Formats: sequence, structure tokens, C-alpha cells
Amino acid sequence: MDDFRQKLITFSERAVSLAPRCLNEESTKLFLILPFLNVLGYDDRNPHEVCPEHSADFSEKYKNRVDFAVLKEDRPIIAIECKCCGFELKDERGQLRSYFNAAPTVKMGVLTDGLVYEFYADSDEPNMMDQTAFLAVDLREVAKGKIEESALDGLRSLQKNLFDPENIGAEAKRKLIFQNVLQQLTALAEAPSEAFTRLLLQNAGLTNVRSKALPEYQDLVKGAFREFINLRILKRLDLSAAHEEKITPLPEPASSEPIQVPKVEDRITTTATELAVFRHVKQRLAFLVKDETLYSEIDHIEFKDYQGKFVVFYRKERKGRLFDFVEGQSPKYKFLFGEDGEVATDQLSDIDGPLLTTFLRRVQEEKRIQVAIA
Repeated sequence: MDDFRQKLITFSERAVSLAPRCLNEESTKLFLILPFLNVLGYDDRNPHEVCPEHSADFSEKYKNRVDFAVLKEDRPIIAIECKCCGFELKDERGQLRSYFNAAPTVKMGVLTDGLVYEFYADSDEPNMMDQTAFLAVDLREVAKGKIEESALDGLRSLQKNLFDPENIGAEAKRKLIFQNVLQQLTALAEAPSEAFTRLLLQNAGLTNVRSKALPEYQDLVKGAFREFINLRILKRLDLSAAHEEKITPLPEPASSEPIQVPKVEDRITTTATELAVFRHVKQRLAFLVKDETLYSEIDHIEFKDYQGKFVVFYRKERKGRLFDFVEGQSPKYKFLFGEDGEVATDQLSDIDGPLLTTFLRRVQEEKRIQVAIA
């Protein structure tokens, strides 16, 4: 873990613990917001660098003040509008926008309640604050170790020694486009559009797909997205990929225009669904177990494929059997957990209880055997 990430997580844990004591705006500034600026490298004890109640006025009649301004060569470059911890932020963006417009040297605006931080720039028009934050961070999530690399890189670039006021607008534009593309990909993963599905099929060598057959291919694309995401999660968790070579193409849809995939004859083929079940089991147990020793035992979960059933076991196929899986149509999944019963479901999350119970029992039985032999 890099130094900045650890420093940010440590600070976030402290901020979350102090938040209940921050019952007004002043305590929020003192105990949460100024220390956060310090984490980014700014000297919150130097009024030539972090100036409270900084003003930027259009005229004597229209005066604008911001809670804090970060200064560079005595000119404000960052405006920070602070609210009491727990205060709704969305209603206060206009106040920050007004100051942003009045101060030509300001290149970034920050709206915060001490735990949630929203960062704005002028990516479309100079000194006109964007409607959408290019970066948003919730320290409650960071305290749990949950922060995306893109958000971490964004915060890292705002540190005093790295912050470039002249480039922040262009960088904000890139981040906003990134967020938009990510939202589109998320939507396509849930419901692949006709145009997107046809594009992928064309790249796969399938052209002139009839409209009536398209829904089946859209389901296939959705499944491929899901498989891709599962693989990325497993890679992050660094779980065993011992059976990666057994991955086979997704089942072809039942249409008059089947995808041309190689036929595998005279041997049992592990299906994409069976492999997805196996991956789900290891991934889910990684979240369900609380003990480090149990976590390490997940690596010893294996599978063996038979005609008509798929067996998942811990260390030993017979004595360590977790369940037999039978692939179906409706319901989609059928699990036989032995003494822990049978589960027939369309949702893999429904097996959490018997899966954890059986796994704990098998580990306990294995350890008892090892102790007896020793």
C-alpha cells in the first residue's frame, strides 16, 4: 500500500471517529476540514496559504466570501465552502459558484461537510463553475478501505506539491468524460443496446443478424459482461485460477442463427455457468469468513465435473464435498448440500447460509483429522 493511500485511510478513520462531536460549522472546520487540507500538504496554520473568510467582490454592493481560500502568491486558487458535518451539500453549490465567478484566479472549488468532499472546476467556460463535480470522495467509505484508484489518483494530484491550477480545468474535463463513459458501460452491462450488440457481433464475424434473434444475443452479451466483471474481481482478490484453462465459450443461444463455436465431443465440458458458480463460491466465501486462517483455506476449494452434475469440494472430493450443482432452466441453480439440505434458486446469493455452514464444517473436520494424525 502506497504512503498517500495509507495516510488518507488513517486520517479518514480519525475523521469518522471525530464526526459525532462536530455539531456546528466551526467545529467541523477545526477538527475535520483544516486537518484534511494538511493531509494534502497545505499549511493550515499559515494565513498566507490557507486564508479564512476570504472575500472576492463584484462590487461594494455584491460581496462574496468563502470559508477558506488556498492562496498562491497571495491570490486565491482554491475556494472551499464548508458546512456543518452531516449538512446536505447540494443546496449550497450556488454560494460556492458565486465566489468562483467573482474570483478570476480561482481554478477549483470545494464543497464539504468534513466527511464528503465535492471538487469542481471550470472545464467548459473560464470562471464558470461546472454543474457537476469532477471528483467526489466520502471519507466514511475511505475509512473502510473503499476508494477507487481513479479517485485516489485525483486526490493525489490535488496535493500542494502536485496541484497545477492552470491544468485543473482540462483534467476535470477528462474525469467528467471518464465518469460519463463509465455510466454508459454500466448501463450497457445491465441492458446491452441493439447498436452495441450488433457492433460486438460484427467484430465476432456475425453480420446481418435478424431483429427477432437479437434479444438472445443481447442476453449473451449481458452474460459476457458479467463474466468479465467476475474475472476482474477474482484477479483483485488474487484467488486461485487453477482451472482457468477449462473456460469454454458461452452457451450458444437457441436461435436460427447460432454463433459458430467449436463443438467439443466425447468428453465432459465445464460450462460457463458451472465455472461462474465455482468462482462465485470462492469470491463469496472470501467476504463471509472472518478469520484469516479460514480465508487462506479458500484456496483449497476445487471442483470436478461429471456428466449431469458439478461437484465442488474442499481438499478431498468425498470427505470434503461442499455441494453438488445441477444446472437447470427454472430455477436456474440447484445445489445439493448433503446434510445441510437442497437449495433451488435463481439467485446465487440464496446459498450463503448453507455454503458457509458446510465450508466451516469441512475445514473443522479436516483440521481434526490432521491433529489426530499428528
